[in-house]
Amino acid sequence: MTAKTVYQNPWFEVVQDGRWHYIYEPNAQQGAVIIARQEQEFILVRVPRHAQQSLQLEFPRGYGEPNEPAVHAAVRELREETGFTVAPDTLIELGQVRPNTAILASRLPVFYVDIPPGQVPEPHDEEAVAVVRLTGEQLDQQIAAGAISCGITLAALQLLYVKQRTDFSANG
Repeated sequence: MTAKTVYQNPWFEVVQDGRWHYIYEPNAQQGAVIIARQEQEFILVRVPRHAQQSLQLEFPRGYGEPNEPAVHAAVRELREETGFTVAPDTLIELGQVRPNTAILASRLPVFYVDIPPGQVPEPHDEEAVAVVRLTGEQLDQQIAAGAISCGITLAALQLLYVKQRTDFSANG
């Protein structure tokens, strides 16, 4: 049997492939997760997630626009959700995460950026309820306490930790 779309909306499609169903998000691969730090503090957002019926603490992220490079989506999403503006060439791509390989066909690029000290966020779209700053220690405490449980955020953070370890090992 060939795969066929059994439901579609502007954000995703439900695809049936034989007895299996999965979700395809057309603009996820052009989207991005952004790990941003300013003066040793991670920048996270508190966002309403209706599927969880709660506010979640996450790294900024979002879909890309059609034909938008992922790095440009990262710049746009960071600005929309936090008010911080960065140049595309300041972003470092860490890799990709696959949020749920059982039912999501999505891959989401992960970027890291250091926001210059003293930069003040501009007024923004306020997609997030709040912008939250956490030191690395505070971030670890929030994860250990279960206050941060978003799989995309946790996987992105792991990519950063691995990158930091391997870069450190390679340099000496």
